[in-house]
Amino acid sequence: MTLRLDAPPSPPAAPAPTREHVSGRKVLLRKLVSLTAVAAMLAWAVHRAFPSGGELVNQDGLALFGDLAATALRPSLDADFLSVVLEAAATTLALALLGSVGALVVGLVGGLVLSDVAWGDAPPWPVRMGRLVLRGALVAVRSVHELVWALFLVTVLGLDPLVAVLALTLPFGAQSAQVFGETFDAVPDAPLRSLRAAGAKRFSALVYALLPATAPLLLSYSFYRFECALRSAVVLGVAGVGGLGFELTVSLQSRNWDEVWTLVAALLVLAGAIELWSNRVRSDVAVVTCADWSVGRERPDEGRAPRGLTRSTRLSLALMVPAISLAWWWVGLSPAGLTSAGTRERGGQLLSDLWPPALPEGGWPVLIGAALDTVTMAVLAMVLAVAITLLVGPWASRPRAGRHGPAASGRKAVWAVARAVLLVLRSIPPTVWAIIALLGFFPGILPGALALGLYTGGILGRLVAEAWETMNLKPRESLRDAGVPRAAAAVVSMTPPSANHLVTYTLYRFEICVRDTAIVGVVGAAGLGRLLNERLAAFDFPVVASVLLASLLVSIAVETLGRRVRRALRA
Repeated sequence: MTLRLDAPPSPPAAPAPTREHVSGRKVLLRKLVSLTAVAAMLAWAVHRAFPSGGELVNQDGLALFGDLAATALRPSLDADFLSVVLEAAATTLALALLGSVGALVVGLVGGLVLSDVAWGDAPPWPVRMGRLVLRGALVAVRSVHELVWALFLVTVLGLDPLVAVLALTLPFGAQSAQVFGETFDAVPDAPLRSLRAAGAKRFSALVYALLPATAPLLLSYSFYRFECALRSAVVLGVAGVGGLGFELTVSLQSRNWDEVWTLVAALLVLAGAIELWSNRVRSDVAVVTCADWSVGRERPDEGRAPRGLTRSTRLSLALMVPAISLAWWWVGLSPAGLTSAGTRERGGQLLSDLWPPALPEGGWPVLIGAALDTVTMAVLAMVLAVAITLLVGPWASRPRAGRHGPAASGRKAVWAVARAVLLVLRSIPPTVWAIIALLGFFPGILPGALALGLYTGGILGRLVAEAWETMNLKPRESLRDAGVPRAAAAVVSMTPPSANHLVTYTLYRFEICVRDTAIVGVVGAAGLGRLLNERLAAFDFPVVASVLLASLLVSIAVETLGRRVRRALRA
């Protein structure tokens, strides 16, 4: 393999490709077709989720909501249970940290392999083939939800901490590799080439020229990924790997409502603290927001300027290695389980059982029906998430600086409440929302869509609110200076970019939502996730393989469709 560092100095850069000219009529036609397709999909999803004559509400289960609400102000404060909660919180935090570290190592190596800056303009065919295979493998790995990875790994490793760490490392590492590769390609490669031309070793040039230029962005993404890993570590509790998610699932299933509220409070405190810390570090080291990272976008000219490392950020970085060591010790992580004879035997048996794939009982109609239920759940969940975003998002955008007086104080108070609402929605895992929804609804599409919609609404609302915070206000001020009334100036200048942000992040989250349907299916909602859980429980691995392939095809189809719709609306 030949790194680009060995190549002679590159010729002058070719002129940037000109953008294809598209007429206004064609743009309008594209948007009308896209909007019609979205409307048709909504109508189809509603028809499928609400069949005529079907019974949806579980009247007997509604009484349990009253029991749950009645204990909201009486959480369990028993000393022994509080000790359990603290240990579970520490375990969740440790697993999220170790999983994030593993994902970042995979992402760094994979990103360097995928980066065009590091590789030559015309690498030999074995390199091109290797990168093609790697890209396909990363797509396949990240299309499987971390909870599904955990269920498989439990079969091979048992209830070992390695299960949670690997379940986070694999899909998050695949996502990080893509982001890191794009980040490496976005920086100028002149310093790297200069070092090589001066005789620097290949590895040294890479370390001194490429990594420092991208370090702020990579560090910013690392903390964003840690936030995601914390939420996913809670979800993994359903697989029995321990932590707050496991305790929460046990308390819900045993209907110990006072314990549920205590665990929810602990979860909110932990998630809120991590998000505040992550926001502080990201604002110090980079100019991108969480919303930018979520769709792989950089905007150094529009965001906040880096302010240099504060004392808290320097302290955070200094404590990183001791924290990783402490987390390793706390969960008792041992890589020896990966190479044991039992692991090899069970892993080989699992792979042989998965092949060849087989259809479930009922054949193609059952598999296709589960796939359609999956898409329906995701569509309805996004409808609820968008509604939450439109209701809460405008108030969750940080008030602009420079305002004073009672009105400004009131606006800040509303902002704090709106952010707290979104934090609650996204901190409680969708599996827990689904278990609660299944108290009042019969298993099916509706409880799954409701659970995913609440969870996704918390995330989408935050992403959109952060994007709205960075909008350029000069057009609005110019209209007001020209005599346009304040309300009209705001509507005319702010609506188009606000709608663009909402559409972009909604389409992005829709792709994630399709993937997340697997986890509400595991607790009994509907779709491919439910079919997967049933077949796993029956050790029917050939059918499990078919369900996974169907999930992969659905994810690829939705991702391709979303990319086309975004392109059509952006033109």
